[in-house]
This record gives sequence, structure tokens and C-alpha cells, in this order.
Amino acid sequence: MAASYGNKSVKIFTKTKHVKINNTYQPKIYGVIEGPVNQMLKHYPTEFKFMRHETKQMLRSPRKKINE
Repeated sequence: MAASYGNKSVKIFTKTKHVKINNTYQPKIYGVIEGPVNQMLKHYPTEFKFMRHETKQMLRSPRKKINE
């Protein structure tokens, strides 16, 4: 069960993990955000401002313009 916010490729839902506490496994629920990093940064820049991400396109040198 995923909720989409504006963009269909970014999914927000919960996952349950079992953590061992005193020889018993207790369920813990975590919030999960899945999607391509570029689209998450594009659509939600304030929420993901803690992330630093560079794409291959950002690393390429800019094309030189030929003035004729």
C-alpha cells in the first residue's frame, strides 16, 4: 500500500522489521520513501535538502558554443 504524492514514481509507505530485544523479536514500523533520487530531489527539494547527489550529466563538462 503506497501513497503517491504528485509524481507516480515516488512511493511512500511503511515497512515492518523485527528487532531482537532480550531474545525475542519485536516488530518495528519504519517509514519508507522509494523512488529515483533525481526525481525526489526535483519534486521535493526542501524535504531532501540533506542529500547530496550528482548525476553523470552534472559531471560532464559543458558544451562550448560556437559563435558564427
